Amino acid sequence: MNIFNQMDTILQRIEQIAKHEGITITALERIIGASKGVLSRAINNGTDIQSKWLQLVVEKYPLYSESWLLTGKGSILKDNISQSAVTINKKEKDIDNIDYMAKYLETLEKLTNTQEMLVQAQNEKIELLKEIDYLKGQGGDIVAGA
Repeated sequence: MNIFNQMDTILQRIEQIAKHEGITITALERIIGASKGVLSRAINNGTDIQSKWLQLVVEKYPLYSESWLLTGKGSILKDNISQSAVTINKKEKDIDNIDYMAKYLETLEKLTNTQEMLVQAQNEKIELLKEIDYLKGQGGDIVAGA
């Protein structure tokens, strides 16, 4: 088996971990700190990934067997992991997702406030320009009347 076929199967197993966790590859990329597309492009193109991403998958998902991830042999879960541990991990993931969503909503709220301030500033600018235009018109009448 050449290195690219082996990487392809490792990537397929990473996909299995994501499915088992109930998340997308994009979410898994975020969780391990990879740029969006690092894993999904490798999966779609059949290319390899850096070993640091494998290491981070192993670190972030300690319930899964490193041996299985690398070789495909044995159980997907470590032998000493019970179903209750999987449930706990999923609850922690849900909490992480809630924290992420709260930060995302906070950022959206800040962005909305900034946009509202921008709109208000532009409306004020429009009113000032109208006033300047009006005054210019008045100035022409004053000069004509003199």
